Amino acid sequence: MAGPFVVARNSVVIDVPARQVFDYLADLSHLSEWTGEVDFRVTSSPERMAGPGALLQREKSGVMRGPLIIRGGMGDNPLRVVKVSTITVYEPYAALALETRNSYNGLLHSIERFSFEFHPLSSFNGRIGEPEKDGTQLSMVSEIEPMVPSVYIGPVYAIRLVRALFERLLRNRFGGLFTQATVGPQLARVKEMTEGKAIAGSC
Repeated sequence: MAGPFVVARNSVVIDVPARQVFDYLADLSHLSEWTGEVDFRVTSSPERMAGPGALLQREKSGVMRGPLIIRGGMGDNPLRVVKVSTITVYEPYAALALETRNSYNGLLHSIERFSFEFHPLSSFNGRIGEPEKDGTQLSMVSEIEPMVPSVYIGPVYAIRLVRALFERLLRNRFGGLFTQATVGPQLARVKEMTEGKAIAGSC
């Protein structure tokens, strides 16, 4: 196991109270909405989809272009991706963390972690003590932890080397573009979905 490293940090202001933003993110049935995952089917979803330890499993199958191990040369290899997401931190309206364990054909693995902090905001209409509307500053940290069994690539030092090279590639070569491409759209979707639900609920 190579150990986690931070991919990106970002925040967004949402014109919805922290309670509603928290409840939206803590409900795993909304997970694919804000992560932007497509073509995954739910294979395990217990009745309790929110709260500490809540779990959601989904998977999809497809093909991946690469070397053909048996016949040689290049071609399409079958690919089965399994994602198991769990709520690991649950502090109502203050902090939330999710962990997703990814499996690719049962061989290569990684762990993604999303950590959220909720900061209530209020704007006032000029009358003392009377807020005009409540909002939330939502902060998000994204981490990834590559997990490659040493039997495939050698001893622990080789795993650490792969991790260091991968981290340098993400941070130095892609820089802010990678941050914007991962966390930016995810927070934008959270903002869009929660504000949209608030408007729909007020109608």
